Amino acid sequence: MASVVQQTTKLKGVVLDAKTGEPIIGANVLIKGTAVGTITDFDGNYEFEGTVGAKLVISFVGYKSIEVTATAHNQTIKLSEDSEALDEVVVVGYGMQRKSSITGSISSVKADKLKDITTPSVANMLQGKIAGAVVVPTSGRPGDGVSIRVRGIGSIRGNVEPLWVIDGVVGASSADLNPNDIESISILKDGSATALYGSRGANGVIQVTTKRATTGPSQIDLSAKFGISQLQKGNLEMMTGAEYYDYVRTAYENAGTLDAQGWLQPYLRDRNFDWWDLATQNALTQNYNLGYRYGNEKIKAYLSADYYSEEGTIKGFDYDRFTIRSNTDYVVNDRLTLKSKISASYKETNNQEYSLAHTSYTPWDTPWDSHGNIKDGTQGVPTAADAPTANPDDYWYSDGGSNFLYDRSLNWSKTRSNGIDLGLGLDFKIIDGLTFESNNRVGFSNNYSNSYVDPNSRSGAGTNGSYDDGQSNTRSIYTSQLLRFLKTFGEKHEINAYLGYDYDEYRYWNLSATAYKIFQGAEIINAGADDPTASGTKTESKNAAVYLNVNYSFDSKYLIQGMIRRDGSSKFGSDKRWATFWSVGAGWNMHKENFLSGVEWINELKPRVSYGISGNQPGGAYEWATVFGYTSQYANEIAFLSNYQGNPDLSWEETANFDAGIDIRLFDRVGITFDYYLKKVKNLIYLRHLPAVTGFNRQTANNGKMENSGVELTITPELIKTKDWYWDISFNMGYNRNEVTYLPDGDDLTMQAVAVGYPYMNWYMKEWAGVDTMTGTPLWFKVDPETGIKTVTGNYNDATNVLLDASPTPKINGGLSTNLSWKGLSLNANFTFSAGAKIYNGMRAGALDRDAERPSQPAMRLPDGWTRWEKPGDIATHPQLKAGGNNGASNTSTRYLENGDYFKLKTLTLSYSLPKKWLHSLRISGANISVSGENLFTITKFSGQDPEILLSSSYNGSAGSFGYPTVRRFTIGLNVNF
Repeated sequence: MASVVQQTTKLKGVVLDAKTGEPIIGANVLIKGTAVGTITDFDGNYEFEGTVGAKLVISFVGYKSIEVTATAHNQTIKLSEDSEALDEVVVVGYGMQRKSSITGSISSVKADKLKDITTPSVANMLQGKIAGAVVVPTSGRPGDGVSIRVRGIGSIRGNVEPLWVIDGVVGASSADLNPNDIESISILKDGSATALYGSRGANGVIQVTTKRATTGPSQIDLSAKFGISQLQKGNLEMMTGAEYYDYVRTAYENAGTLDAQGWLQPYLRDRNFDWWDLATQNALTQNYNLGYRYGNEKIKAYLSADYYSEEGTIKGFDYDRFTIRSNTDYVVNDRLTLKSKISASYKETNNQEYSLAHTSYTPWDTPWDSHGNIKDGTQGVPTAADAPTANPDDYWYSDGGSNFLYDRSLNWSKTRSNGIDLGLGLDFKIIDGLTFESNNRVGFSNNYSNSYVDPNSRSGAGTNGSYDDGQSNTRSIYTSQLLRFLKTFGEKHEINAYLGYDYDEYRYWNLSATAYKIFQGAEIINAGADDPTASGTKTESKNAAVYLNVNYSFDSKYLIQGMIRRDGSSKFGSDKRWATFWSVGAGWNMHKENFLSGVEWINELKPRVSYGISGNQPGGAYEWATVFGYTSQYANEIAFLSNYQGNPDLSWEETANFDAGIDIRLFDRVGITFDYYLKKVKNLIYLRHLPAVTGFNRQTANNGKMENSGVELTITPELIKTKDWYWDISFNMGYNRNEVTYLPDGDDLTMQAVAVGYPYMNWYMKEWAGVDTMTGTPLWFKVDPETGIKTVTGNYNDATNVLLDASPTPKINGGLSTNLSWKGLSLNANFTFSAGAKIYNGMRAGALDRDAERPSQPAMRLPDGWTRWEKPGDIATHPQLKAGGNNGASNTSTRYLENGDYFKLKTLTLSYSLPKKWLHSLRISGANISVSGENLFTITKFSGQDPEILLSSSYNGSAGSFGYPTVRRFTIGLNVNF
């Protein structure tokens, strides 16, 4: 029998939207059962080599896939929207759920909404994107992290950061996450969602899904970004040389000591060295990323490599990072799929960072003397006899007698870190509807640091120099075994349930050694003439849990969720290690009811309610035990000492979380989500102070209560939605009220107090009453303890410390973003805002605004609206200038407590996607070029640096030093897809 040879030919056609008739760009057209095919171009056309009569599978996200028979002529294929596909799938707990079936408060952000910022940190990408999640950078230094708070601060001594879950693995990755690998991020906020993670979910859960391949043609993605960054100093402006001269001269005149200041010469008015300009630079940022995806019926693989490099905008700091990732799924057969996830990173920093010395050095000083030598700062001011003819370059007028540049040219520090995560898992289909899933990961990280202090430096004078070596290592193990049941009965009853077991352990150990009295240039510990000092620690913790979660849906209308979980942790004594957590939730898809079926403009109307109990652990691994130090000696024997008493009864901190919300979508254009929540924490973990007779002075214990309540609102209208034009706006806002409701040992009245009836870390200090209009001296309020009547006093010691209606935690946080696109051109803007926080500007109190208490400290210019008292009758914000200070005016008080509100243009991006017909001949499937700016402007009344970082966990609203402000960055980027 003769064989028939099928000849290949050009298969051509166009893929259109069945409803609008518009072309569908990027639809997959494949010969069934193979990877042979292509994707549609800018006009919806496809063309590739194939055989007439072959079965073609046409698919695109949000549309029903169809099969057609290939013909010899051009084919027109129409795809219809798939209502199930358009129901967004999000990561919830240990799996995926359709958004319409969720009963909890969960916010999800896709990758395309996260790429408006250039950063090595995935967490940074979330700023302003999700209501109720406050994401604040801790510093503008390259590689530094962020602090995240989900629905307020929920603990005093326990963990306060949310739990990270990456590709189903609980706990942060040992290897750094590459932002370019992110597919989507979900944040779980309410009790029914966070309680799924029991002992870890009290502070919210951030679930990250990295990219994976799908079946279809292989794809290569290349991207490159180049950026220039500038440091921001906010509203702070320092005095010029002339202004500072007048300031100092007036202060000495008012103090009656001007005649003794022979060094204060008029030529100083003309000196204006810019210390800010010396310390900062336009810094370069580079990011290169390569991604590869391949998928067929047997194997799906995603590979990526990324290099990120950033110079510090403060000179002398460099950050470099490399990351790689491999996500692979191998389909053994219809029942078994093997999964592997491997990621690794290496990063290093070099630090000879300059100082923002414009806040501590006068504009009269220079770093170098008249001969070009670096001054060390000990030169002092000229004598009265020498001053008239002295060269100021050869003297030092600034406070402190030290020039940072002298040490920076000699001293340095470096860090190197690497991490790797190895993940293996499998999905095994036992029977129809019942699947066994296994997720396992082991992670290692190693960190090395060394620092050198030159024996000739000012900081090395006391030790004749030093060299330090340090290293730390971590190992983490995680395993999750899960039975998942998903079944529909009678077409209306759907059950999605899972029964699982989790186990993880974390080990950490470090070692450091320091050599003293070294010779110049030494970089080994053995180079020290003095015996080196050494120290090291080791810690270990373990967690285990069993859990059952059931989601039931009737007719896709009525939704019920229930979960119970048993958690154990080694951070508690043997009798307190296990605790039970649970949650329940319900939702109602009202828009699917018959009585709303005729209301076409209501696309979604889903009220939901949930309640759950989750737990929290102490920060330390051994706070339940009495830990002794044994570095001392007594009578030539090792002495065991401890001032901390363990508490075997230390138990779980519990958070009860109630949430009531509603999800709405109108006119197929406007999405609205509203939530009210109440979080009550009991068994609050706190540090108890013990009487001396016990032999100890402190102990970690349980007691106390705290509440967080608030509302969240997200509105996402699509204003224009046509073939060529698209315009949407997204607004989110969260209001949070925090209150300590019970403390067993009474209020802890420090400057940032923990007091019943007030927010955690509430400000506690004396109240500023202004300036005496007749004398120019400072005034404070005094409160009668019996009557509560306020009076004014000029004696700081007589003034009363009070709990203020003020804390460093914002009451309102949110974001506003908009995207406008026309054909291939798009403009995206993202704004963030914060309100209700108070910042204590310790920089003013300690140096910049002390009314010449130390005249050698340069002063800031007074912002608009602030005035200085000069004569009787003046109504002023600032007392009279006096060298040596004015009656304690700079002492701690609300004088330096400022409004921390801000509104910021976080990002602005203009991008253009090149038409696919231009790229077809180059075998390029897509290309995009973009120009963006970050932190372009900030509207705030705060007188110091950008207030944003001051609200992070690194500062907690206390601006005691200049820190490292956020940077303004301009970036150009190119993305190409093959």
